[in-house]
Amino acid sequence: MSKHACFERLPARLVESVINDIGIGPYQVKEAVISGCVALAEGAELLLIGSVMRVVAKDWDLTATQKGSVVSIVFMGVFTGNLMCGPCSDRIGRRWPVIISSAAVGIFGILSAFTMGFWTLSTARFFVGLAFGFGVPASCAYCLEIAPTAWRTFVYCLPCCLYMAGEAYSASIIWLDDPTMKHLDWRWLLIVGALPSII
Repeated sequence: MSKHACFERLPARLVESVINDIGIGPYQVKEAVISGCVALAEGAELLLIGSVMRVVAKDWDLTATQKGSVVSIVFMGVFTGNLMCGPCSDRIGRRWPVIISSAAVGIFGILSAFTMGFWTLSTARFFVGLAFGFGVPASCAYCLEIAPTAWRTFVYCLPCCLYMAGEAYSASIIWLDDPTMKHLDWRWLLIVGALPSII
């Protein structure tokens, strides 16, 4: 009898059936919230950059094309991050890309506040988008993989709700800074807007 003979008699089970037998618990909720931090940061950052660009353009005398490019380059970063996420997540798992993404959004979001011109701001915002693109697909897949079948919708929707919370957070700090949005302190807003991804 081989040393693995006792395991040969056990029926093979899919991971999904084991997760369904265990059910929902604090682990799944905690991991969905951690995954949702990427969505929270994404909601905050995307609303914020679109809102502050009028003030940035005025401060730096940017053309309409440059102003639009700073916002658009975020989505080029998202595209690039999406392409990188799948192979990386398959190699190292889903959780680490989510954590790396959240940290990178915070770091590059804060760096955006210290830029001195169009090219440096565009570069920082590209990397903010790259971080979103790197983390969101892993976050979605991770939430679905860890949840029992009956709870997948709830666990998947929790990060989506955090996206809206991120937008509400940005709207709140913009309103606190200047409700008219004519004299925004855009550097302060970019720093404060990046805080949810670091926390």
